[in-house]
Amino acid sequence: MFWGSKDKDKNKKATDTRSGAPASPASGDPALDAAASLLRILGKYAFDLDQYDAKTINGLCQQWARHVLIAAPYPGTERGKVVTSEITDRNWQGLQDFVTQLRQQEKAYVTNNFKEIRHVLSDFIDTLGKVIVEGQEDRAEINSQLDHLRTVVESDASLDTVKREAMQAINVIGHIAEERQRLQRNTLEQLASKIKTMREELSAARREMELDPLTRLYNRKAFEQQLLRTIEFNKFSGQSACLLMADLDHFKQINDGFGHLAGDLVLRKFADCCVQTFPRRSDFVARYGGEEFAVILQEASTETATMLGDKLLRAVREMRVLFEGCEIQITVSVGIAELNTQDDSSSWLRQADSALYRAKQEGRDRLAR
Repeated sequence: MFWGSKDKDKNKKATDTRSGAPASPASGDPALDAAASLLRILGKYAFDLDQYDAKTINGLCQQWARHVLIAAPYPGTERGKVVTSEITDRNWQGLQDFVTQLRQQEKAYVTNNFKEIRHVLSDFIDTLGKVIVEGQEDRAEINSQLDHLRTVVESDASLDTVKREAMQAINVIGHIAEERQRLQRNTLEQLASKIKTMREELSAARREMELDPLTRLYNRKAFEQQLLRTIEFNKFSGQSACLLMADLDHFKQINDGFGHLAGDLVLRKFADCCVQTFPRRSDFVARYGGEEFAVILQEASTETATMLGDKLLRAVREMRVLFEGCEIQITVSVGIAELNTQDDSSSWLRQADSALYRAKQEGRDRLAR
C-alpha cells in the first residue's frame, strides 16, 4: 500500500483547548501550500512502476494534496469501516509513509532495471561462447567435406562423379554458411532489441534523476558534472566557453506578496524563457538553486554570451505571468564569465557569481562581465 494508518491519537478531531470547537480545515498556511504543491509536482511527473502506473500515482498524490490543504479524506480512508463526516486533522504519518514507499519503489525500479541489463550482458557473453563452439563444429564439417572431395579428385573417379561430389560439397558448405548467418542474425537482433529497450528505460530513469522537478531543467548535480566535462573538453579543444549565472530580482517579494504557488509559476515561466533563449543542443541550462539559474555556453565568446544575455533580459522584461487575475512582472540580473585555460570549476563559477553580484549592486535588471 501507498498509505499508512493514523495513530490512535491522530484519529481524534483537533479541538480548541479553550472552547472545545473543532479546528478549521482551511489552509491559508504557506507551509501547507508548499507541501501540497510538492505533492502535485511529484504526481505530475510520476512514471510507471512495477506496482502502479503513473496515472494511479498522480491520483494518489492529488488526493494527499487535498488532504494537506483542506483535510479532505486521504487515500485509504474510503476503505475503512469508520469514516467521520468531518476530518480536521492531517495524517502526517500516513503522508510520510506514502512518500517514503513511493521513493523506495522508484529506487527499486531503477535498481531492478540495472540488474536486468546485467543479465542481458551475461546472456550475450554466453551466446558468444556458444557461437564459437558451433563455429568449430561447422569448420569440422566443412573440412570433412573438403577432405572427401579431395579424395575423390585424387582417385580414378569419372568426371561426372567428381562434378557431382563437388556440387554436393558446395551445397553442404553453402547451407552451413547460410544457416550460420541466419542464426547469428536472429541472435544479434534479439539481443540488440533487449539492450535497446533496457537502454531506453535506464536513460529515462536517469534523466528523471538529473532534472529539477519544478522547472524540468537540469538540477545542480547535473550542472556540476557538466561544468567539469566542459572544462576537460576545452583543455583539449582550445575552444571558448562562457558561464552565465542568472538570478531573479526581488523574488522574495513575489513569494511574500502572492504566495509560493505564484513563485513556483514564475520560476517555471522563467525556465521556459531560458530554454527559448538558449536553444542549441550544446547549451546547458540548469536550476542552480532557489531563484538562481546557470547556463553553460559551448563554443561561445564573451561577445556572443553578452548578446544572448541581453536577449534574455529583454525577453524577461516582456514576460507577463498571470496568477489568479493578477499580472506579475519580473526582471533578472546576469553575470558572465569566460573560461580561461587556468580555471577550474570553482574559479570559473566564482567569477560568474562575482559578475552577477556586480549586476545586482549596479541596480539589477542588467548583466555584468
